[in-house]
Amino acid sequence: MSAPKDGVARLFTLLCWVLALVGLTLTATTANHPNGAHQHETVLLLGILVAYLVADSSQIHVNVRQHVLSVALTDLPLVVGLLLLDHRWLLAARLLSAGAVFVLQRRAISKSAFNLCLFTAEIGLGSLLLDLLPITDAATPGQWVATYLMVLVVGSVVALVIGLAIRLLGTHLAARDLVVLLVSGWGSALLGTTLALIALLVLGTSIAGLALLTVLFVVAAFSHRAYGRLLRRHTDLGQLFGFTQTVGAAQTTDDVVTTLRERARALLRAESAVLLRLDDDPPPLLPDVGDAALIVARDTRDPRLRAWLSATGFKDALVVPLHDQGRVFGVLQVSNRTDQTSTFGFEDLRLLQTLAAHAELIWDKGKLVDQLRFDAHHDSLTGLGNRTHFRLALDGRLAAHVGSVTAAGAAVLLLDLDRFKEVNDTLGHPVGDHLLRRVAERITELVPVGSVVARLGGDEFAVLLPDGGEDGVEVARAVRAGLSQPYLVQSTHLEVGASIGVAVLGEDGEDASTVLQHADVAMYAAKRLAQGVARYAAEDDRSSVDQLAMAGDLRRGLESGQVEMHLQPQSHPSGQPLGSFEALARWNHPTRGLVMPDDFIPLAEQTGLINQLTYVALRGALTACASWQSRWPDVGVAVNLSPRQLLDPELPPAVAALLQQHPVAPRLLTLEITEGSLLVDSTAAAGALAQLRGLGVRLSIDDFGTGYSALAYLQRLPIDELKIDKSFVLAMTTDDSARAIVRAIIDLAHTLGLSVVAEGVEDEAARALLAGFGCDLVQGYWLSPPLSPQALPDWLRQRQSGPAVLG
Repeated sequence: MSAPKDGVARLFTLLCWVLALVGLTLTATTANHPNGAHQHETVLLLGILVAYLVADSSQIHVNVRQHVLSVALTDLPLVVGLLLLDHRWLLAARLLSAGAVFVLQRRAISKSAFNLCLFTAEIGLGSLLLDLLPITDAATPGQWVATYLMVLVVGSVVALVIGLAIRLLGTHLAARDLVVLLVSGWGSALLGTTLALIALLVLGTSIAGLALLTVLFVVAAFSHRAYGRLLRRHTDLGQLFGFTQTVGAAQTTDDVVTTLRERARALLRAESAVLLRLDDDPPPLLPDVGDAALIVARDTRDPRLRAWLSATGFKDALVVPLHDQGRVFGVLQVSNRTDQTSTFGFEDLRLLQTLAAHAELIWDKGKLVDQLRFDAHHDSLTGLGNRTHFRLALDGRLAAHVGSVTAAGAAVLLLDLDRFKEVNDTLGHPVGDHLLRRVAERITELVPVGSVVARLGGDEFAVLLPDGGEDGVEVARAVRAGLSQPYLVQSTHLEVGASIGVAVLGEDGEDASTVLQHADVAMYAAKRLAQGVARYAAEDDRSSVDQLAMAGDLRRGLESGQVEMHLQPQSHPSGQPLGSFEALARWNHPTRGLVMPDDFIPLAEQTGLINQLTYVALRGALTACASWQSRWPDVGVAVNLSPRQLLDPELPPAVAALLQQHPVAPRLLTLEITEGSLLVDSTAAAGALAQLRGLGVRLSIDDFGTGYSALAYLQRLPIDELKIDKSFVLAMTTDDSARAIVRAIIDLAHTLGLSVVAEGVEDEAARALLAGFGCDLVQGYWLSPPLSPQALPDWLRQRQSGPAVLG
């Protein structure tokens, strides 16, 4: 038992006085010799004293909650003394023996005082029962039964008094605890009483038998103690098995730590068990254990350890290092043995080391589970939360708003990067991944503190704004402005924009699925707006449904021939000779009429129909080119390729197959690729260019000057032609800078042996300037608008029939 608290000190003291008074009164009033004074009373008294000392030194300790109950073979000297000694001398021997043991064990004064009073009451009660029961010399079976009954009654009363003391100290005892108190000493009581009856029979024959009885009792006492140790080990083994099962089921490192602390405290009967992480510096007041375990006993004489005990306020302690992948990452510290009868020893240290070893094995599992749980909720590329993490956060926020007015600023932003696919497909995935990490960092910096930022997949990000923050649309505008600033990636300045949809919690949806769906609708609406930011509106839903319908219509249109090629001619700036045609896709929708490329090509890219659309364009262009071969055998055709198609290993074989199916020389087919496509950092993409050139087709850089310029590729890759973007051509008649750029591009191309096509030639002034610059071919409404298959024959017939050459 622990020392009493101040709040119950008076009641506890009163109990001690009552026990002492009752015991002394009963002992005094019944203090006689049941069978007269024994002739060897002094020898018997010494024997009784020795028996008490041996019994008190070989106790078994039983835990009752946080208290410890001591069980000893004291019933032998009690019974013998009650029958053969003056009870006052018996009481003196009992108190002398107990006092000596308490001093040697350094027990608390309050506990020692209670036990001495309890022993006094025990002998007094025994004296009373001896008078009440027909016990004289315990020489007959009837008296044996009476003796057993007396001992059991005394033991039960003592157990109940101990239970009362424990209750006074503030510990609630369940029925099971009371049963443990009552029966824990019965085995020892029966054994001690049996030995006492044997001793009485022997002593009734000869006092010389005392020597044999002493040997027998010492053996029995220490066997009793060995049994107690075996019982303790069995209990520890059971608890250790329970620990391994519990810690084996731990799902996180926190679970491992909690289980380790609880079981270490219970197994070692300690007041405290803590796990201290060392990290870079050891925690304060921690002994320098290094890689070795440490026992700090109560009676340690090491000045350093005694100073540590004094500084921490501990009575005793065990410290065991914990290892993780060969290094000490922390220590398991157990302190303050709950019972006063013992301190921590080597067996306790081995037990704690066993616990620590099991915990170390599970620690890696816990870390793995923690990592798996983290990975399941986070994006591996950016470290942001993923869709699952974001959905859980959104569900939690919406649940907090149930039945309340939506907090101002609680909104979801859904971001989709513009032009990222071009960067990823042309500069390569490593560059794209680097850019995504930079974008994630920038979004995190731009949003308000407390926001949840997640990458939902690809180039799509989401932000859950905190309650009571700024207006969601204003935050979205600030984020978009910040994201539009250039990114320096591998010595290249890249620019990507973002389209951001905003949905307000509560107003635009009361469940996560609806909010995310509406934010997605708003994001696609933002893509159609110049400012790139849109708040969800109900009419946008109808537009999204329209987009879905358009995707299905496009698939059917490609299969049924609704998509056809219009051809826009390219000629020498003088108008003669005719050089080539560019094939431009047009979609004759059955209900919408003529749909222009800007309205369905992005849709084809989003829905994965771009390859099918490209093959339709190639097939239509080659069919048209074959139709004029008999009259203009040197007039070719150009077809645009999507940047991502350079990464498609099926592209070169498909082009070769189409050329075999049409009577068109490969040199008459020009494949136009955006400038960014040339910056492919991919073996597959570079190989595709080489394979296409190996087929004999011509390669042209479309919209030159508007992408990620890297002029070294013009020299290294098999390029035949540059197409000047129409933005420069349209501006050159009024803008000196644009005019200088156009002239520089033409001079650069000719220096590299490349031909030049200028698109967007709308008037005579532009044509004249290009003719003066030496441009090879021009394309635009000055020459002709794109011609439908039906209009093309008439236009060709109107042309003069002079020789036509390329460039």
